[in-house]
Amino acid sequence: KEDNEIIIESFLDGTEVSVGVINYKGKVTVLPITEIVSDNDFFDYEAKYLGKSQEITPARISDEMTQKVSEIAKRAYEILKMKGFSRSEFILVNGEPHMLEMNTIPGLTTESLIPQQAKAAGISLGDLFKNAIDLALNN
Repeated sequence: KEDNEIIIESFLDGTEVSVGVINYKGKVTVLPITEIVSDNDFFDYEAKYLGKSQEITPARISDEMTQKVSEIAKRAYEILKMKGFSRSEFILVNGEPHMLEMNTIPGLTTESLIPQQAKAAGISLGDLFKNAIDLALNN
């Protein structure tokens, strides 16, 4: 059943970045950040799955901004007592990060952001999955 409630959010015009956080070998690890440059107005289905975007890892942002969004994503991961994968989405506007959402079930195909970020951190897809299995078996 549908209702009459809607959510209206203001549009944020800025740089979109995605921050992966994982528990890797017993340590909360922030992966290299990905900048998302969409040919469309936002990162929609076409941009995500039909090649209408560029995913640039590491993101072309300042060291200060990298530190800022990494700390926010890691803190959210820890506060929520997460154990596996997460991907936090931000829009950076005038030097301020705005957190849009945290995805707790991010894609894990070879084309997905978490595996791309893990690869940039020197973690193979096989190691990423082995780590997830080990973590699940030990909890």
